[in-house]
Amino acid sequence: MVRTDSSVHLAIAFDENYLEPFYALITSVFQNNPQNRIEVHAIATGVSDASKRGIEEYIQRHGSAIHFYQVDEEYISRFVLTSKWTPAVYYRLFFPLLVPASVERLLYIDTDTLVVGDLREFDKIELGSYPVAAAYDNWVKTNPDLGITEEGKYFNSGVLLMNVPEWKKQNVSEKAIDFLLKYPEKIKFVDQDALNAVLIGNWLRIDNRYNLIYSLIPETLPRKEFDAFLADKVILHFTLQRPWTMLCQNRFRYLYRRYLAQSPFKSTRRYTDFAVSKIPRLMRIRLRELYFDNPSAASLWQRLKGSVS
Repeated sequence: MVRTDSSVHLAIAFDENYLEPFYALITSVFQNNPQNRIEVHAIATGVSDASKRGIEEYIQRHGSAIHFYQVDEEYISRFVLTSKWTPAVYYRLFFPLLVPASVERLLYIDTDTLVVGDLREFDKIELGSYPVAAAYDNWVKTNPDLGITEEGKYFNSGVLLMNVPEWKKQNVSEKAIDFLLKYPEKIKFVDQDALNAVLIGNWLRIDNRYNLIYSLIPETLPRKEFDAFLADKVILHFTLQRPWTMLCQNRFRYLYRRYLAQSPFKSTRRYTDFAVSKIPRLMRIRLRELYFDNPSAASLWQRLKGSVS
């Protein structure tokens, strides 16, 4: 495919509950892509006009642009919602149908991600006739209810490189919506399940450096090796371990606070779920991380414990 548009087209969906993560994400985009012009395509429900103007001004200051779209929320309310998800998780299904025809490659990214590399890395991916490229989800692995019984065949939908012409030609959105309405009992991971069900054998698997989920980060990785580990990564995805929650175990959660502090958004709280009852678990998490960061000190502590006993 010959590209005539030099911009990086990003699709981001969020509601008023995710304004803070959105600002952290878009700041990470600008910090790591100063050489790229970014075109943001956004579906932002429940976000005030004043907030939208603030977002637009911030993005324009970085030489980029944002376009807002609307979806029929009443229609989306028919889909299954599990856990703590909101209807916004389904918005990604509509982006290929909403963006201008001139947009042929569209990179969708969840708001619980941070961009830590050059988004032009996605230009190296040849999509061919595949409607989408995505990374394997090693947390779910398989899903027999959807017809996926082999490991490596279920993808994470938090980062999707969409081949818009093929997506529309193959009616991917329509098929996914039809699946959601016909088989609600099979839906556990919302739109991700529907997309996997209708795209069996019809998606391009890409390296997980494009979508680094928590379960792929070595638990024993010491802080001194963080920079080297992230050197070739493009997108960091806080699946299951959100950095704004008190018991987040993703060691790269500090990046979220770093980018948020560099954004115009003024956070009023560190955690959205603070509870005194969680403090003992929080301390155990931090002590375990200290153990991994200081192996020599940990070894000394073990020897001291042995001599006392």
